[in-house]
Amino acid sequence: MKDDIAVDWNEVWKRRLALNRSTRNFREGADLWGDREQARRYAARSEADHAHRVAWTLQDLGVSPGDRVLDIGSGPGTLALPLARAGARVTAVDPAEGMLAELRAAAEREGITAITTVHAPWEEIDPDRDLAPPYDRVVASFSLVMPDIRSALAAMDAVVSESGSVHLYWFTDEPPWEQLYLALWEDLHGAPYHPRPKADCLFNVLYGMGIYANILMRPMDERTLFATVEDAVDHFAPRMSVETPRQREVLRGYFREHLVRQDDGLALVGRSTYAAIWWRKQG
Repeated sequence: MKDDIAVDWNEVWKRRLALNRSTRNFREGADLWGDREQARRYAARSEADHAHRVAWTLQDLGVSPGDRVLDIGSGPGTLALPLARAGARVTAVDPAEGMLAELRAAAEREGITAITTVHAPWEEIDPDRDLAPPYDRVVASFSLVMPDIRSALAAMDAVVSESGSVHLYWFTDEPPWEQLYLALWEDLHGAPYHPRPKADCLFNVLYGMGIYANILMRPMDERTLFATVEDAVDHFAPRMSVETPRQREVLRGYFREHLVRQDDGLALVGRSTYAAIWWRKQG
């Protein structure tokens, strides 16, 4: 009988992420969201688009006033701002300065002083230099784009307090925006879009590290509202590297067919599933 061959899920993650990044003309992270206008457009829609998911996440985290939270891949403050409103002291890490600028501006408007921002990818963070561990909660919400995911997860576990917990949120299938990319990328760029690795890979990496995480599957219902078809084209064009009139017409045709007219405008609706994964500090 042959010995079972162990799968190195960290390598599987690396390969799948590398394939995703090899997608022709694909942009992400600081390359996309470092632009302040793009970050501003995202932030303007963020609260309405993600309200239900944020409410669930806040319930998961269960922070108390004075708790210290590390928010990895904070974006424009989707979680950091409501966490600070709940009394937490938040360290927000993000590789895109445009996103952090929007976060700082929003905090200033509200008079929030309990958020510290750190401009760097998680892979380049030195906890002794850049952070002030330990943290009561560490959260990475739809920001797991580190090639060496095993090292990234080990670093998260290392900075959480002995009584604290780490919370990850990631896709189990293609979310609505990836469904859009899969439908249109080849027409736009002459090559297919390659999806990101999913939560099955992530859970197996954790299991191989001896971290037996809790996992809960949740529906991701997205409804992005636009005033006009052209508004939808303007929103997605930078994210999909659309530059030419022909490419814009491809987007325009898709939205004419798929936007749903509702009382408050034109909605792009979609459904997928995501995983809420969490564990207590490992001894």
